[in-house]
Amino acid sequence: GDGCGHTLLTPHSGTLSSKNYPGTYPNHTACRWRLRAPPGTSLLLAFGDPQSSPGPVPAPGPYCRNAGPAAPLLVTNSSTVTVLFNSTSHRSGRGLLLSYATSQHPAKQVGMGASLDPHPPRLVCFSVYCPAGCKDIDGDIWGNPSQGYRDTSVLCKAAVHAGVIADELGGQVMLSRQKGITLYESAFANGLHSKRGSLSEKRLIFHKGSHPAVSPLPACGDALEVAAFNASSWWHEVDALGQDRAWVAQRAALGTAGHSWAAEPGSEAAWLELDLGTRRNVTGIITKGSSEQYDYYVTSYRVSSSRDGKNWRPYRGSGGQEDKVFEGNADSHGEVSNAFIPPIVARYVR
Repeated sequence: GDGCGHTLLTPHSGTLSSKNYPGTYPNHTACRWRLRAPPGTSLLLAFGDPQSSPGPVPAPGPYCRNAGPAAPLLVTNSSTVTVLFNSTSHRSGRGLLLSYATSQHPAKQVGMGASLDPHPPRLVCFSVYCPAGCKDIDGDIWGNPSQGYRDTSVLCKAAVHAGVIADELGGQVMLSRQKGITLYESAFANGLHSKRGSLSEKRLIFHKGSHPAVSPLPACGDALEVAAFNASSWWHEVDALGQDRAWVAQRAALGTAGHSWAAEPGSEAAWLELDLGTRRNVTGIITKGSSEQYDYYVTSYRVSSSRDGKNWRPYRGSGGQEDKVFEGNADSHGEVSNAFIPPIVARYVR
């Protein structure tokens, strides 16, 4: 219908909203979503912007503006739910924001667009299930994966930014609350911009693995060694003084002083290849432009991998049917990181 907004539905989790959410939804519109979970499971529905304090939910609707569900979390006894959104005449209203997960993913909560509970229980480490589709919900995040996020950040959106879950699938998130810091630096990662933020009392730290105490999110010190670089071509520049400068593949290593790698001008389907020396588990990539004399950077790219350097497999992400296009840099100075979920196991990355 013409009342549908942001929608991402998968068999195990998803997020949906009315048109223009959180802005005013249109008059006289309708939308219908059909949620289907695997047989034998039940659906857990989490509503954004609950209008009243938590309490038991007597029936699954209907709910009207200013009289939403009494509890932000509705536990159903069905694996199939139909959600209907209908609007009449109005001047303002935020409309509907709803996320869901299945009973296969019991957790402390089904993560929504809200920030972390300002009065959480006395547990430093905890687990949250984040549904698919949190990347495009309303709300801000402050910080980055290496230093953590302000506790006022939208939790599941920050998890996508940190690269611990894929937005297309969602998933279980392990995190801890730690002492806040004076300044949270902004970053662009996994298609999301975070903001530069000031001091907060607590911060969120995301972890990979079964327990935060033993599996912190890897820092940049865990960068993989590259044994050799190769490229489809490189630019042999001759400057105004007639001096030659080669923008060869070896200059593509992050942190190299001076100019970077650049393909031959005008070349199509250019590629850069990294030989890791042996088969490795690759969980992400960081890219940066070349600000040396020229404002050069790559705005988007695809990734392929190989175990023998001959047979190449395009990266398609979490169950995707098409090659994934990663969002790259918007300038030649900043670093942009993208996570591989699931990771790439290969010796060669192109």
